[in-house]
Amino acid sequence: METIVRDPVCGELFVWEKAATVLSYQGTLYYFCSIDCSKRFLRAPTRYIQTKQVLSGVPQKSILVGVRHFLSH
Repeated sequence: METIVRDPVCGELFVWEKAATVLSYQGTLYYFCSIDCSKRFLRAPTRYIQTKQVLSGVPQKSILVGVRHFLSH
């Protein structure tokens, strides 16, 4: 089952492996559809942190392992 996430800035839904950027903020990973959305987030993160990130799929622990692998390539 694919894990679907929501970009906290624009609200776009996508498979987490296709994230343009993944940022950690206060211990939570945030997935972005574009670099522009991640830059907007970094300018005012508290404006966007209310959005639920993971909508369906694998547990958060598995996502963290996958992201580490994804970011290392």
